[in-house]
Amino acid sequence: MPLDQLRIYNARNLKEYNLQLYPSFNIFFGSNGAGKTTILESIYLLLRSRTFRSSKYKTFINENSSDCTVFSKFTALNGNDFTLAISRSKDFVQPTLKLNSTKIYSISTISQLVLLGLITPESFNLLDSGPSIRRKFIDWGVFHVEPDFINQWRDYKKVLSNRNNLLRQLAIKHPNTGTVSDKEKQTINCWDPQLVKLNNILSQYRKKQIKNIEPIFRDIISRFSDDLSENIRLDFYQGWTRDVDYSEYLASKFEEDLNASNTRFGTHRSELKILYRRQLARDVLSRGQKKIVILCLILSQFIYLSNIEQSTEHKILLLDDIDSELDETNLKIFTEILSDIDCQKMITTTNENKFEVFSKLENSGMFHVKQ
Repeated sequence: MPLDQLRIYNARNLKEYNLQLYPSFNIFFGSNGAGKTTILESIYLLLRSRTFRSSKYKTFINENSSDCTVFSKFTALNGNDFTLAISRSKDFVQPTLKLNSTKIYSISTISQLVLLGLITPESFNLLDSGPSIRRKFIDWGVFHVEPDFINQWRDYKKVLSNRNNLLRQLAIKHPNTGTVSDKEKQTINCWDPQLVKLNNILSQYRKKQIKNIEPIFRDIISRFSDDLSENIRLDFYQGWTRDVDYSEYLASKFEEDLNASNTRFGTHRSELKILYRRQLARDVLSRGQKKIVILCLILSQFIYLSNIEQSTEHKILLLDDIDSELDETNLKIFTEILSDIDCQKMITTTNENKFEVFSKLENSGMFHVKQ
């Protein structure tokens, strides 16, 4: 059920902005710089404690103010309405989060209440960016499916960091790796059982998540292109050679890790690979085709998370300036797909005519954002 009320104070150029939102489509139109994206950023800040445009949160706060606040009210069919608010100050690093006026300290509490999806012009770098971006994309889905994932990922990174620190120390002490004693090797190898155990758990989580979203992805992309549907494949690179036990692989690469002063293989090197006719899609697809693939990836994961039993009642999809990225034909297909998704949609545009049809739908409307 919907985010019903939204109040924004001192966010960029929006000194005070109040909205009564619709359960289905909410179209925000206006000229560039009017504050349309700031509305989406405010919702994202509310649910993620950060903005999606910049890691420097202070730039989000109005230049003439010392802090900003976003207040919201969510309504539910079962009567479990709640309020959520966040304040960020230029003087304090940590935000102040309140659920029903009670201070909370973990963003995961909010994530359990509201499923949030985001598509911006920057999202279209997903294929061309490095592996870490695609790994984060998959991890976003795993986080919502596997309750222990976040703690296991943190534990893995701690163990990995300890192992890498010891590798660096030995590499400095022994420029010639052949002089490393068995006792010194054991100081590193003692971390391996923990690393292997966590590595295998995390790798299975990621592999399973890609398998979960692939049927939905294929169904969505078929609405855009038969060629893409038939020839695109989602592949999981686990971070080391396929079908080889990680414990054995890690042991066999000890000398190489020591020379490199870090652990070069493992799930921290895993990634989602998108292949087109057995080649990396980013190398062979046109820019327009890449956009379609990325849209279908993001939507497929959002739909999957919306459908699973553990999913929350509150689902919001933010779409910033999406019509500038698609031609008329593909935009029409995309909006038809959006209509089939049971969630609250927030869309920004400079051309209200492209989305005017949605304002006539039940529980939908348009907002003219002015400077």
